[in-house]
Parts: sequence; C-alpha cells; structure tokens
Amino acid sequence: MIDIINEYDRKVYQEEFAGRLPAKIFDSHVHIVLKRSYPPDRSPEKISYLAPLGGEFSVKQCLELYGELLPGVEMSLAGFGNPAMHVDRSDAADLGADNKRIFGLRLLSAYDPVDTVEADIRKYRLAGVKPYANMALQTPGREVELLDFFTPEQLEMLNRLKLIAVVHIPRKMRLEDPLNRRQMKQLCEKYPDVTFVFAHIGRAYYQRCATGYVDEFVEFPNACWDTAMINHEGVLKYTFDHFPAERILFGTDAPISFLHGKSVEINHQYAYVMPEEFDFGTTLIDRSGKIRYVPFLYEQLRSVLALNLPRPTLEDFFFNNAHELYTSVIKRGYEK
Repeated sequence: MIDIINEYDRKVYQEEFAGRLPAKIFDSHVHIVLKRSYPPDRSPEKISYLAPLGGEFSVKQCLELYGELLPGVEMSLAGFGNPAMHVDRSDAADLGADNKRIFGLRLLSAYDPVDTVEADIRKYRLAGVKPYANMALQTPGREVELLDFFTPEQLEMLNRLKLIAVVHIPRKMRLEDPLNRRQMKQLCEKYPDVTFVFAHIGRAYYQRCATGYVDEFVEFPNACWDTAMINHEGVLKYTFDHFPAERILFGTDAPISFLHGKSVEINHQYAYVMPEEFDFGTTLIDRSGKIRYVPFLYEQLRSVLALNLPRPTLEDFFFNNAHELYTSVIKRGYEK
C-alpha cells in the first residue's frame, strides 16, 4: 500500500465525510499512467506528481488508494492514459476494462488512423476516447482549436459506434472563449450519437468562466460536464442551478486529486496552492508549513456537500449518472 494520506486526513474524513457520501461513487476522470506505455527515455518516473506513487498509477493502485481515502465506499471509474504524444496509445488502452466497475477510454490523437483507433476500442472493450490539445492537428502560427482534436473520419466512427469523447477544451479563455463554445455546439449538433463529456466543466475553475456559459449547452442532449478538480463552490452551484443534473458527472483527475492542496480563484484566474513542489498547471507553493492541507479530492467533496443537494440528486451525481452513461454506451454500441 502506498502511503499518500496522513492521520489528519483520516480525521477530516471521519468528521466531514463518513456517513455523508453515497455507498457507491463513480470517478469518471482518472489518468492511468503505466511505465510500460512509455519509451525508455521518457519514463513517467520523471513526472513529479507521480513520485509519491512510485512513478506510475495503475487501476489497482487507484482502487487501493480510494480504499484509504474513502473507506467503505465502493468505487467505479472511467480511466484513460496520460495524454502525451510519446505514449504508446494502443498499449495505454489496455486498462483491464470489465465495463462493470472499470471502464476505459482510448487516448486519441488526430494523427491516429481511424482503423487503428476502432480496432483498439473493440479489442479492449472501451467506451470511447480522450483527445487532448497536444495530440491535435498542429498548424504553425495558429493556436489549436477544438475541431483540431479529431479528424472527420474519427468523429464519424465515434458517432457510428455511439461512443463517449471526454474533452479538455483548449485555448486560454476556456469556456469564456466564443470559438470554443461555437465548436463545442458544432460537434454536438453534427455528431448527435457521440456523448461529449466536457471535462472540468469546460475548465471553469473560477466563477466568470462558468456564469452565463454553462447554460448554453442545456439544449444539447449529448453534452455533459464532468467536475474533475473543481472545488469552487460557486462554479458547482451555478452548474447545478443552470444545467440538467442528470448530465453532470463526478470526476476527480486522479492521481493529481490525491495530492494535498486546494484550487483557489485569484482575480478571475485560478491557482493550485500546494505544500509540495509538484509541476502541473498553475501552482503556488506554500513553503511556510503553517497551513494544513487535505487532498484535492476532499476539497472537491466539501464543495459538493456544501450545496446541500437532495439525497437522490447527490447519489445520481456521484454514481448513477456516469454509471448509466457508460453502461448504456457499451450496451447500445459496438458490443451488440
């Protein structure tokens, strides 16, 4: 067992979360990082935040750590590899998906032949794909756009098989960006049988990024949000107040969410405040040692529970929404 939590974390869990969480939770946003999928000169051991985990993060490790972080809760998850062009994306697709508790998504580059992607999806019984900006089509002198994430052939395949695409939208302004929102809607309209799960509520880690924009996607039944790494209570409240709750999925961004820290809004920006020097996103390192931190996961749970959602809504958000989506995709799609 990897020791990533401490006695203070356990005390916080017992005081704040024990008995308040549903018996089952589905984490719809987990990065599974395996050394075997990397070339020798680009080992994931060099990724700073993986150091406490032994340089990689497997499904087994994830479930074991959840046993420590959320004792007594039965966990399910949807996982995908760490998005990097040097990763063997076919190998990283082998997640051991049983499509009961463990669901898998294939990393997707716009440079991947569509036949290879479909073959991997069928071989490993996957529920869909996870594209990313650094794996998109690159045009010199132009910032990557959402439509660069896929080729038309890839999108047609996803639509034909009725699969899921978990999408971390690009560009500095995130959900505030009118081009992003226009292309998100374009994808939803043109490919109605693809379920587009827009990660991190469209990267809305601060209030201005969500207000007035989340609402625009209510009319698209194949648009969903996941809440990975969102611990901003105002953003979560706005989303639940302005979007169908059955299309909001709990997600964490594990293993990053297992580290200690908190995401904070600063002047319409956000930063991760952390006590340790891990290199990801916008991090502010607190070297004072005067503040106690809990895992980002616990900060997410605090923010959700502070909304005082009705118990059925809470249970749907934490488990039923994602579980029903993933199981229905498998049943109605390519496994017929």
